[in-house]
Amino acid sequence: MIIIPEQSLLRSRLKFSSVRAGKIQSQLAAPAVVEADPQKYANVFPPLSGHLTKLQVQLGDSVTNGQLLASLESPEFFAAQDSFVKARSVEELTRRALKRQQDLLEHKIAAQKDVEQAISDHDSAKSDLDTAVQQLLAYGFNPQTDKLGQPLRVYSPLSGQVVDLASAHGEYRNDVTVPLMTVADLSTIWLTASVPEKDLRYLTKGQEITASFAAYPGEKLIGTILFIGDLIDPDIRVAKVRIALANPEHRFKPGMFATVSFLGFPEQQITVPTTAIVQSGDAAFVFEQIKPWVLQPSKVTIGSQVEDETIITQGLKPGASVLVKEGVLFQ
Repeated sequence: MIIIPEQSLLRSRLKFSSVRAGKIQSQLAAPAVVEADPQKYANVFPPLSGHLTKLQVQLGDSVTNGQLLASLESPEFFAAQDSFVKARSVEELTRRALKRQQDLLEHKIAAQKDVEQAISDHDSAKSDLDTAVQQLLAYGFNPQTDKLGQPLRVYSPLSGQVVDLASAHGEYRNDVTVPLMTVADLSTIWLTASVPEKDLRYLTKGQEITASFAAYPGEKLIGTILFIGDLIDPDIRVAKVRIALANPEHRFKPGMFATVSFLGFPEQQITVPTTAIVQSGDAAFVFEQIKPWVLQPSKVTIGSQVEDETIITQGLKPGASVLVKEGVLFQ
């Protein structure tokens, strides 16, 4: 205990306040990071290796869904076109042969087994042609409308901007797992907040929250909760909460840090002036006046701060008198 003698000059410097209890609506916060909407973000990969003969766009260019991005001369692609031409020729020959055998059978010149063999040959050739067509379609080439002999073309899967470019005109691309470029629509971004397990009860889908960014201090923006994650991180006890935020001027970049703020439910809480809190390492204390001018340090568990008051979740009772000025003198 700390006793302040009657003649001590400290008595004129110390100030006390009563612990209060009342309905408090806590202002809660959680760290967040900017992410692109996964449905509007695409790494563009070449379907085959080959020589990059033409790059149609540059970093920062705006593109539309289906726009030509690059052209490659690929031996595998030319081989696939050749297979299609051969399969189409065989299908046409077997179709003619089948028609001829059917005409001969109708005039009782050919045998039934000859017709059946012709049917089998045509079915096999048609299957090979269908396979060749599907292979070309998988490479983005339509043999019904595109010209045979053209190089492999890579198209944009969505509308947006080229936000990353990892290729150059004339290079040979031999690794199809490395993207040529990245296209993203950043007109709307996600804020992914890591919300503590204990605060999830305050959040619902569609709820509006405020967000502040380290890059734009003093600026507050409004976002809407898209969804609340169903999994809790077992190590740090947080869930991922994703918030949609309009980004028409592309001011918010994926990877930026932010803080999201939201209000808790009004609850009966105990508060003291924030100046009453004294930190000692990881612990928090207040000096409680148990008798006139007799102080005793009391360890407390603190919650969030509401204006100039701090919520005390454990360690004090309403009505207690605590030192709110010059507490650092007794550390």
